[in-house]
Amino acid sequence: MMKVLLVDDEQFIRQGLRALVDWEAYGCQVVAEAENGIEAIQILEEGGIDLAFVDIKMPGMTGIELISYVRENLSWQTRFVLLTGYAEFEYARKALQMKVADYMLKPVQEEELLSILKRVRQDYQEEQQEQQEKYELHISHILQGKFSKEDILQAKSWLNPQESWKYVSFEFDKNQESFARLGHGQKMEQQKALRHYLQGLLGDQFCHIVPQAGAEGEIFGTGLLLAKCLYEGLGIGEDVYLEQLQKRANQHFPYRVQVYVGQAGSLSQLHRSVASIQVARCLHGLAREAGQVMDYERFRDRKPSFGMREKTVSQLLEAVKGNQREEIAQCARAVFAQIRDSDMNLEMVNASVYHILYRLMEMVQEFDDEANQQEILAYIGKESFNKLVLSGSTEEITGFFYDYAGYLAQVRSQESRNVLDKVDDYVQGHYKEKLSLKSLGEMFHVNNVYLGQLYKKRHGMVFRDYLNELRIEKAQELLVGTDKRIYAIAQEVGFGKVEYFINKFVQKNQMTPNQYRIQKRIDKR
Repeated sequence: MMKVLLVDDEQFIRQGLRALVDWEAYGCQVVAEAENGIEAIQILEEGGIDLAFVDIKMPGMTGIELISYVRENLSWQTRFVLLTGYAEFEYARKALQMKVADYMLKPVQEEELLSILKRVRQDYQEEQQEQQEKYELHISHILQGKFSKEDILQAKSWLNPQESWKYVSFEFDKNQESFARLGHGQKMEQQKALRHYLQGLLGDQFCHIVPQAGAEGEIFGTGLLLAKCLYEGLGIGEDVYLEQLQKRANQHFPYRVQVYVGQAGSLSQLHRSVASIQVARCLHGLAREAGQVMDYERFRDRKPSFGMREKTVSQLLEAVKGNQREEIAQCARAVFAQIRDSDMNLEMVNASVYHILYRLMEMVQEFDDEANQQEILAYIGKESFNKLVLSGSTEEITGFFYDYAGYLAQVRSQESRNVLDKVDDYVQGHYKEKLSLKSLGEMFHVNNVYLGQLYKKRHGMVFRDYLNELRIEKAQELLVGTDKRIYAIAQEVGFGKVEYFINKFVQKNQMTPNQYRIQKRIDKR
C-alpha cells in the first residue's frame, strides 16, 4: 500500500482530493496532510511517504522549493505530483526535470487523478519488485555464508538494526499425506502463497520474510529473519509470537505448517542459524513432538550418552550387504528407536551416523578395489546425512539403506557401468524438466547413489551442479538471443525459483542475468 501525503495551503483542496476517489482501491492510503512546506518537511523527515501531492504556490515555501529540499537532503524515493493552475503551466513543466512524477491542473478531475494513480502505482510496484529482488539476492548470500561487505550493508538498509538474529523456517509438513500427494507445481504454489500470507501478517516488516534457505528442492516453505523488533512492541515474547504465527498459518492453509527455529547470532552469522535448522528438524522427528515450534537452542545442552548398540549396527550392515530388504527394515527401525530413546546430543548422533557411513564405505572396497574411499565417504555423507538422521523419519532411514543395498548390488554388476552415456543424452534433451538422480535411476534401472558417483567421476561435480550448469548455459543463449524477461527464462530452462536462478547465475558469471545480457550485446557492436 502506497502511503500518500497531501500538501496544499487550502483545506478544501485537501478535503476534495481525499473525497474524489477511493484511494485504497488503487493501492494508496492518505496518511497525512500539510498546509505548507515546513509542515510537509517535518512529515517527510519521519520517512515512509511514497507519494506526495504538492501545490506549487504556498506561503513561506513553494512546492518547487519543497521538492528541491527533499531531493537534496532527504530522499529520491518519494514520488511527487504537482498541483498547478494554468498560469503556472510552464513553471510546472520545468519541475519535471527534478523527476516529479506528474502534474495536475486545478481543479483536479477524477479521471485525471485516477490515470495518474494507476501509472504511479505501476511504476512503484515495478521498482519495489526490482528492489526486492536485489535485497533477496544479498540476503541469500548472507544465508549461504558467502557474502561481502556490500551484502551486509544492503541488508542493513532494509532491516531495523538488531544485535541478535535467528533464521526461522516455516514449512509444510512433507510427511502429511495430503501435502505429499500434491504435484511439484502445486507445492510451489502453496509455498508462494505461504510466503505472501506471512508477508501480509508482518505488514511494514515484510522484508523479514525471505526465500527458503538450506533445503533446495526438498522443503517447501519460507524463511523468517527473527529479531526482537517484531514482537517486543506487541508485549509478547519470542515463543508466543512464533506460536501465534504458526497457529494463524495452520488456520489459513489446509496443510500443516511446521516451524523450526535456528540458533541466535549476528546478521553475518545467519548461515549458522540456517545450518542449525536441520538439527531442530531432526529433533522434531526424534522427539515425536508434532505441531510444536521446535527451537534448536532448547536441545543444544542435551546430556550425551551412547544410544546405538554395536550388535544392532552389525546386523543392519550385514542385511545391507546381502540386499535383504525385510532384515534391513527391521534393523533400521531398531537403530532409529535407539537414537530416539537415548539422550544423545547432536555431536553423538553425528559421530554414530558417520561410524555407520564409514562401515558402508568399506563394503564397497570388497567389490571394487579401485573405488576412492574418501570420495565415497564424502558423497554418502553429503547426500545421505539429511535422509539418514536430520529428517527424523524411519521411512527415510529405511529408504536410505534400501538404496545403499541396491548401490552395492550395482557396483557388483559390470553391466551398469556403460549406462551414463544414455543418461547424459536424456538429460541434454530434458534439462527443462524436474530431474533427479532418483528419477533417472528408476528410469534407467541403476541405483541413484551409484549413478551420482558416475557423474562425479565423469564431470567432476555432483549431478545437481551439473544440471544447474547445463541450465545456465541454455539461459545464457536465451539472454543473448531473445528479449524474454528474466523470470520467463528461469522457468523455461527449468529453474523453479527466479531467485535461485539469479543466485546460481551470479555464482557462475559474477554478474546478474541482466548485466550479462547488456554486456554481451555491447560486445557484439
